[in-house]
Amino acid sequence: MYDVRYDPKAEEQLEKLAKEITQRIIKKLAYVGETGRGIEPLKDNMYGYKIRIGDYRALIDLIYSTKPPTIFVRYIDHRKRVYKNL
Repeated sequence: MYDVRYDPKAEEQLEKLAKEITQRIIKKLAYVGETGRGIEPLKDNMYGYKIRIGDYRALIDLIYSTKPPTIFVRYIDHRKRVYKNL
């Protein structure tokens, strides 16, 4: 349903995490890409979406101008820190 692409910054953040957490995040993003389920809008921002993965969050943009539509992963971090960098 969606093509999942990663910002280079998000790829760097994944490399810094523990291997099992990274695998869980990639698996969840692939699932969301296949089904389109689990995408939530950010409440206090004009644009952007999030995907919850346990204690981690992936901040994403949805791009519908491409075929297939794309989930562009901008930022991944622990839920304590992720919203401070918006």
